[in-house]
Amino acid sequence: MIRVSVHPLDGSIAQAFIERLLMFDVTLCLDEKDAQETQQRHATLLQAGIAKVDVSAECDVSFDFFSQANIIMVNQSCSICLHDVLPSGANSGLVNEELDTIWNAIEQSNEGESSHYWVAESDVVDALVRIALHQPQLPQSLNIAGRRRWSTQQTHHEMQMLYNRTKAGSTGQFTATLLDQPASPKISVVPVSATTTSTRPSLGPLHDVLVECDGHGWQPTSPLRTAMMVYLAGKIND
Repeated sequence: MIRVSVHPLDGSIAQAFIERLLMFDVTLCLDEKDAQETQQRHATLLQAGIAKVDVSAECDVSFDFFSQANIIMVNQSCSICLHDVLPSGANSGLVNEELDTIWNAIEQSNEGESSHYWVAESDVVDALVRIALHQPQLPQSLNIAGRRRWSTQQTHHEMQMLYNRTKAGSTGQFTATLLDQPASPKISVVPVSATTTSTRPSLGPLHDVLVECDGHGWQPTSPLRTAMMVYLAGKIND
């Protein structure tokens, strides 16, 4: 049984990571307060599953969330930097000023052309779980980002459409335009090994680490329209 330490637990990414880990043959090594909260929050999952929670500092692999901005430290030796994550809720230490700007102008216009490589929280968590379970050889640093380039304008238009639908759904005041199914922006996948002049961080090291884990590499599977809806739901309900 793999022993995994996680700290702190007060963000949506850490909480999603914990929930996924509890589906596997692992022991979560937490301090007493975090252990009690986890046992209470996930009592049903712990009773039905094979995972355990232990008050202990002894572990095989440790994850320290956002003691530095956007950085998850693994075993205090590998820094995983998160770029353009669409979180489901608040995360102290996860910073993306341009995403905040898009949200703050959700009812206005935004024609920006900056580059973004959005990635769903669920895909980030999936990568972290694979690293925890397989314990591959890690470099000093890794980047996690999506593989498709979105401009600020494309992102804003897509989120605004989803936001307007959500508002209409809460009132029942749909229009024909809102009920129409608009096509997603034409976004192409950029290979992880591509050499471009774009601002996307290098994903090659992450891909290699995940190939070592289970042979599948970095292949985000969550539709970004779904990830944006999850993000918007978190913001609206905040």
